[in-house]
Amino acid sequence: MAVTITLELNLKPEAVDDFCAGLPDAIKATKQQQGFGDIRVVRHASEPRVLFVETWESEADYDAYIAWRTETGSMDALGSILSAPPRKEIWPSLAAAA
Repeated sequence: MAVTITLELNLKPEAVDDFCAGLPDAIKATKQQQGFGDIRVVRHASEPRVLFVETWESEADYDAYIAWRTETGSMDALGSILSAPPRKEIWPSLAAAA
């Protein structure tokens, strides 16, 4: 069964709007990665925080995706606009929706 990955990003306030504006293009590239299932990105109503909720076939597929993002320099760019370390959690699926 697939895994759900949540990734919470605490962004520098001045970076939030530009980061969110770039999400559609970033997601297009994400959708091409092996094992990708689904993604939903939400923005906190009053704080400079963004939460990614992603479904992948396996945690290994997600890790390979992150390695690819690191190789492209995306993770260094992301690191420069974070106000705190990202928080990643793994949620193995227990049941699928009918």
